[in-house]
Amino acid sequence: MPSALSLYKQELTRCRDHFRQIDLEKEKGYLMKFTTFSANVENIMPTIPRSQHETMFQELLLQQIFTSFDQKCLTAGDLVKVRGSEELLVKQDGPRIYCTYHLGSYRLLTSVLFRRGVDCVLLVGNNMNRTQGDDMTEHIESLREKHGLTNSFRIVEAGHPTAGLTVLRELKAGRSLIVYVDGSPETAPQPGEEDKFLSVTLGDRRVLTRKGVGYLSHATGVPIVPVVSYRQSDLTPVLQCLDPIRPIRNSDRDMYCQEAMTQLYTAFWPFLKRYPAQWEGWTFVQSFLQPEEPKSKRFAGWPAKPTFNQDRYSLCDLEQSPILFDRRSYQTYEITEDLRDLLLNINTVDSVEGLVGKEMFGELMEMEVLR
Repeated sequence: MPSALSLYKQELTRCRDHFRQIDLEKEKGYLMKFTTFSANVENIMPTIPRSQHETMFQELLLQQIFTSFDQKCLTAGDLVKVRGSEELLVKQDGPRIYCTYHLGSYRLLTSVLFRRGVDCVLLVGNNMNRTQGDDMTEHIESLREKHGLTNSFRIVEAGHPTAGLTVLRELKAGRSLIVYVDGSPETAPQPGEEDKFLSVTLGDRRVLTRKGVGYLSHATGVPIVPVVSYRQSDLTPVLQCLDPIRPIRNSDRDMYCQEAMTQLYTAFWPFLKRYPAQWEGWTFVQSFLQPEEPKSKRFAGWPAKPTFNQDRYSLCDLEQSPILFDRRSYQTYEITEDLRDLLLNINTVDSVEGLVGKEMFGELMEMEVLR
């Protein structure tokens, strides 16, 4: 009789076979989503050639299907391989702040902790709660019924005005917090929120990250436990517990927040490099990138035979309209079909300036669309 793990892997293999039959390029919005994904990879992890980006993107879409399957599978949490200090994932003296990332089957951490008797508070973005909250609650209640569990579970929306106070009370009451420290689309920086974020390094760029986790840890004395989820090549889900980050009594709170968030991203980086196609953050990290200062350039005259700057810009269609996408700033510009055709066939044009006019030619050069 096949083992539970064998049956689980068979189901995932069936999901993968079905996924590979889908013509993804015909899916609505595919090209724009892929282009944004590709720009994010290039900005943060430029060592990965652009030629590999589409394979990575499709692998990520498959991983998202696996993650959804795991939330419906009550036995998935029992099949997880735990690495590191496994005792960190059971109920002990006092609560913990579990910081994880949207890597691998990231929802399994909540399932594993609840299954092991930990009183859990899951902090999520408002949109994630609307789209996935009911499924997670249903999963938890099914686990409770199946295994006779009596520990508590609660979802708190990060965007609610009283979220910070609610979580603070829950921690002081002895319940552990689960946070996706790499953010979500709805928790990205907004104008006027500068004091809520810190800047940390992620690969070749710096990203903005909310400092609330560090604040809560310092204010309550509760340690932070980084946990990384990923899936092995044989489809086995893994949770790796890393060294806890413990607040120091009477230390400077701002310094601790900066150090804690830096450690969380530093710890994440080796796993992201090893499993880049499993990180859902590639689909939204542009909202957290710290803007780069524009580099001043000395004007040396326009080239006689300019070319389209494909390193910085991509061409794609958005609802049948040609779009010029700036891979550095993530700005999109609606352009005419004539300009799109010109950029695609620029090597066949004798005089670009003569074709588009001096004013537009200068603008395209200033924007570095041409070089």
